[in-house]
Amino acid sequence: MIRAVLILMLLAAPASALDLSVPNATLAATEVTPAGSVRLPTEPWTQGKITKITEGSIRRQVFRLPQPDLTTLQLIQPLRAKLQEDGYREVFTCADASCGGFDFRFQLDLLPAPDMYVDLGDYRYLLMTKPSAAPHSLAFVASRSATAGFVHVTEVFDASFPKPETTSAPNPPSDALNAEGVVETLTATGHAVLDDLDFITGSADLGPGPYASLQAISLWLETNPSALVVFVGHTDSVGSLDANIDLSRRRALSVMDRLVSQFGTNASQLEAAGAGYLSPVATNLTEQGRAANRRVEVVLLSIN
Repeated sequence: MIRAVLILMLLAAPASALDLSVPNATLAATEVTPAGSVRLPTEPWTQGKITKITEGSIRRQVFRLPQPDLTTLQLIQPLRAKLQEDGYREVFTCADASCGGFDFRFQLDLLPAPDMYVDLGDYRYLLMTKPSAAPHSLAFVASRSATAGFVHVTEVFDASFPKPETTSAPNPPSDALNAEGVVETLTATGHAVLDDLDFITGSADLGPGPYASLQAISLWLETNPSALVVFVGHTDSVGSLDANIDLSRRRALSVMDRLVSQFGTNASQLEAAGAGYLSPVATNLTEQGRAANRRVEVVLLSIN
């Protein structure tokens, strides 16, 4: 059997291309910023300390590997060895808690879920530089879920380079953009609104999707099997309280059922409830406010 090999083409110019081989990987996402800035930490997170910002042309990519048994060190080590052979210097490396855990991860400018997944208790960061090269700075973040390994690559170039006419992955759909901060918000505040969900008009049935927010939550629950969440449905103030509580609970159940049936989420980690119109986030006196109040939220109950 021929083993698939994906070549990460880190291109300066045709005469000085740098190739990094990642066996069995697939390109999940890519983003090019011809002129921008990116945070590249050079030390563990410290409260009140400003993270180094590097400017230039920036390319960010996510590679997904179907081997969840590889540790984060095993994911990064071949890349580090190759770069050292090419004269790059290791500036800083750390792993999850030694980096600063939650706070360190959320100062990183990473592509969003579901393309990139970061387990806050199992990730590794590596920054390498070579001033005379292109790219002159490379930052890697490796993490894994129960089903896959993830490597996020950030490259910084001095000069701009043209965007490719075609890419290995299309721009993420609007649902993916809406879901960018679902897991981050859930773990930081204890709850998050699933604002990409779409219910069939006048029904508690969830539309066909796909829903990036549910995919991101399913991945997070898969890697945090002790976590327990509850989906809470909310409505506007049209109709009686009892009818709205019933509708909101049935919509929450529909979300819960989709996670179990489509993503294989463990049902013992999920609960559903309905709050009706008792917890509005906007006024019910306008259509815009009523639309905002019709929502489903995910609430983190516990995690060991």
